[in-house]
Amino acid sequence: MFKPIVAALRENMWRALSEGRLEDAEEILSRLKQEDPLSQETRGFELEFYLNSNRIAEANRLARQLCRLFPQSGRIFFLAGKVAYRLKDYKEAESHFRESHRIYPNWRTQYWLGKTLTQSGRFGEAESLLLSVRERTTNAVLELGWLYERRNDLQAAMKAYDEFLAVHPDHSFAIEQRLRIKARILEPESLIEEVGALAELGEDLPAAVFLEYVQKLFETGQTVAAREQITAKMGGLDAKTGSQVAWICYHAKAYDLACTLFLAHVRANLSYFKYLNALESAAARCGRIPQVLEAYRSYSAEAPHLYGRSKSLARRDGAPRI
Repeated sequence: MFKPIVAALRENMWRALSEGRLEDAEEILSRLKQEDPLSQETRGFELEFYLNSNRIAEANRLARQLCRLFPQSGRIFFLAGKVAYRLKDYKEAESHFRESHRIYPNWRTQYWLGKTLTQSGRFGEAESLLLSVRERTTNAVLELGWLYERRNDLQAAMKAYDEFLAVHPDHSFAIEQRLRIKARILEPESLIEEVGALAELGEDLPAAVFLEYVQKLFETGQTVAAREQITAKMGGLDAKTGSQVAWICYHAKAYDLACTLFLAHVRANLSYFKYLNALESAAARCGRIPQVLEAYRSYSAEAPHLYGRSKSLARRDGAPRI
């Protein structure tokens, strides 16, 4: 028989998750697991709690289990899609979002499917999905900006960011993206001159502009200047910017700098296999495989898949296994 207390707990759990009160949510979830442990609703709340708490490994294991246990739950598949998206497994995320939308059509699923397809480079369908939900959420306009940038339609990207910022003028990510697009539109010489003028005035360079600046230094053959700029700022870069600079260095074949930056921010990318592949490739080119193995040793408890990568990398390099 359905207990009245369960309905109250579900309502409180929903509110706690919606408002980001994770400590309260954990306490309520514990009560729900006592009163109603096996229901689809309780297990779904558990999955959403792990996802919102950034306990992605636990969320991933639970998502796989719940998709088998509750194959007709659009909510379970939706949450599983978000977990896969966080893991950058866009093929699996797409599959889950499509199944969720088949079971229970919803604009939120269309939005997340549009985000996923953008990441997969399938811009046509992604654009159609995001345009179809832009009246529901302005976040779709933000995602369209990223889609247009990836499609190299920089003017359309700028227009989308302007539209979003008209509604959310203090949104830091959108401001950063718009700055970066503006920097990309400038000719390399103009951007380099503008950055030089800012430096003379003693002004700090926004991270978004710095990324474009060092990339254009590499592209115009000013490798020494690019390396000097990156080395000077390397210690102060956050994980996101540091990882982006690492990719710029990797594509510019500055493998020593790429390896240093990849290693510095590897903990934030333990589940991003493309990142780990690039780290290992850069390390192999500059003789730093032992440092990668040591990093893997440090994080293997929280990312067990690193054990297998370590063994494979050690075999290829001839180094001792960890």
